[in-house]
Amino acid sequence: MANQLSRWRKLSNGRRLVCDVIRIAQKVPSAGVLADLNVQELAECRRQVRPRIAWNVLLMKAYALLGLERPELRQLYAPWPWPHLYQHRKNVCVMTFSREHDGEERLFFGRFNEPDASTLLELQARYDEYREAPVESIKQFRHQINFAKFPGLVRRLGWWLMRDVWVRKAASHMGTFGMSISGFKDAFGTVHLSPNTTTLGVDVISRGGTSRTLLTFDHRVIDGKPAIDILQELGRILRGPILAELKSLRSGESSAEKLAVDDRGSAPLILPMKGAA
Repeated sequence: MANQLSRWRKLSNGRRLVCDVIRIAQKVPSAGVLADLNVQELAECRRQVRPRIAWNVLLMKAYALLGLERPELRQLYAPWPWPHLYQHRKNVCVMTFSREHDGEERLFFGRFNEPDASTLLELQARYDEYREAPVESIKQFRHQINFAKFPGLVRRLGWWLMRDVWVRKAASHMGTFGMSISGFKDAFGTVHLSPNTTTLGVDVISRGGTSRTLLTFDHRVIDGKPAIDILQELGRILRGPILAELKSLRSGESSAEKLAVDDRGSAPLILPMKGAA
């Protein structure tokens, strides 16, 4: 094996941004709770809907609807000029996406404003854009690339002004809650390093009718018992309003198919294959 020379390598654009986020997240006294949510009927209905709605999208809207009921999910801890809580007027989700850019697999952060006020199809379209559109075509991703180019001291000042001083901007740009994938290849995370008051870690595969969901929370804003209640109520909303919307999408497809047949005046002729009874 050829000898590899030791050398210094500077942090890439993507690693600088992640280091900034982790530095802020380390100041948050976080705890986590884990629950297996019963989503069997939801999973069965989801398989029948086209386009397929991602689990991340389903949980995002459910959590945003829960945020309308529980204002603490829209609160942020602010240390300046004295310790207090700021409550944002709307839900803002910031979701983590892994994308390749400039020869590097890196993390980007996509923002969803008021997901509770959007349909599942609208949220799915936005989700697909973050996952598949060229990185440079997405305004938020371009801003993150450009911000990471600034010197460290400038970035620290910018983060401090937004996170500790102008908390309304922090809620609008960094989100009232975060989302990320926790389950992958039979491995599952135990806690998320996040600057948000709450962060949902989602297992993207429904296993035996359950979806494993991790809630990481800022203990300065939320305690353990309410965090457990939040996950239980999240399951209720998934099996209630979210399931109802999925069923309406499934019914809409059936109605559209029926209308297409009626417009032609007759049903399509289906011929048996050779050898069929």
